[in-house]
Order: sequence, then C-alpha cells, then structure tokens
Amino acid sequence: MAETAPVFEPEPYITATAPLLGLAIDAAWTSSVAANLRVLAAAAALLAESPLPELVEAAPRFEA
Repeated sequence: MAETAPVFEPEPYITATAPLLGLAIDAAWTSSVAANLRVLAAAAALLAESPLPELVEAAPRFEA
C-alpha cells in the first residue's frame, strides 16, 4: 500500500521559515507567496512521482 504524502499548507510554512531565513514578508504579500509555493509544491510532486527505470539512479547531489 502506497503512502500518501501530507497536504502541503504554505501559510504555516511561511510563518515558520521566513524568520529562519531572515525574511520579513509583508502580510499583504503572504497570499501571493503562498500561491507560488503551492505551484512549486505541485511541480515537485510531479517530479517525485515519476518512476525511474531500473538502471537509473537519482543523483544525490547536484553541483554547478
């Protein structure tokens, strides 16, 4: 049985991480930031759910 990922809620994430990152996000921008995080989370979910062929291993680290 496959595990179901928890639903991503960006507002609590913004509240918790903005101070850790040294960001002061104006309350007027919170909904816009949350909308962008929802889009990014959906894109990340698509990538995470894509199966890899047996012979392919995901890279543990990327460097430029």
